[in-house]
Amino acid sequence: MNIKIVKSYIEEYKRNFESIHKQEIYKWHAIKQFQDTFDINSIDFYSNVELSLSKSDNLLDSQLYFPRRMLLENIEESPEQIREMFQLLYDEYFDILARVEKFQKNFGTLSKKVFPEKNNHYQDHRAIIVYLTLMFPERYFFYKFGIFKKFAQRIDYPHKPIKGRVENIGLYQNLCELVRYEIEKDQELLNLHENRLDENCYRDKYYNVLTQDFIYVVSQHFDYIKTQNIKAIEVVNENEILSNSLDTKTESINFTPSIINHIQNNVANKRIGDLGEIWVFKYEKEFLETHGKKTLAEKVEHVAKNKGDGLGYDILSFDLDGEPKYIEVKTTKGNKNLIFPQFCVHKYKRLFVTKKLLFKF
Repeated sequence: MNIKIVKSYIEEYKRNFESIHKQEIYKWHAIKQFQDTFDINSIDFYSNVELSLSKSDNLLDSQLYFPRRMLLENIEESPEQIREMFQLLYDEYFDILARVEKFQKNFGTLSKKVFPEKNNHYQDHRAIIVYLTLMFPERYFFYKFGIFKKFAQRIDYPHKPIKGRVENIGLYQNLCELVRYEIEKDQELLNLHENRLDENCYRDKYYNVLTQDFIYVVSQHFDYIKTQNIKAIEVVNENEILSNSLDTKTESINFTPSIINHIQNNVANKRIGDLGEIWVFKYEKEFLETHGKKTLAEKVEHVAKNKGDGLGYDILSFDLDGEPKYIEVKTTKGNKNLIFPQFCVHKYKRLFVTKKLLFKF
């Protein structure tokens, strides 16, 4: 993504902060209300959910969109079945995408049985992520496909979401985390945010709601800001790396004890890794497109975000004759003389080895 564009929008967001605050503060009220009142084991589950969602406003009901109303109608008829669906949805030991799909499928089946005359139960990805964000606001971000698509276009995010796909949720989560990193660096914005929260607001200490609010406002209310593209990543040819790596020096080992913030380091390392994967994903698509392989370019997949880290590679791409390439991305903030370990053993039949790149941010 284009960091310069993101920072330009942050400045615009700060300039309009007071008017934005008046329109969007209900999100922090909604989370506080849910956190204070929701009880999955409530005897009167209908009344509890009704009260918990009483301040959710257009997060769940707006114009021709009625997920809260349909949720309550189904709870009134089948409270224990819906309670069980929420218990499964909130079980963080299982994959988020699987939980979302299961909730949507089970709710649709039940609603069709109870209300056969109603064609839409409204429990789409947007609504289900609202339920998750209200429960775990430190982990998730309010989601809407149209917002994701427009914001991604405005900041040159390489992933192009396709309507209806559950994988959009993971890609959106990743985008929000990258944007949040930039927001957390702007102390002026954080001060504005902190000063507007009162006792009726959820204390957004991880800035997830602030991040989503920023993304929403940029996509819905701001004009497109076009800035000159900046080269966020320096690509160094493998030959240069190898020639420089021949001149190495042995340094003495320092056993001086130190205190390391491993948690913050892990957060920073994840961001660097994400940016590297995004760059490679974009590079592979552009390479195939420039060589007239548009169909293959559309099949390039960021599997680490779509399907998780268990596959053993980050990017699925193709060479010009259509053979698949399984790409594991390694990213560093180090200088161009840094030597990468040689990972030459792969569990796949076709081992993809290409020009080694050093991504420097």
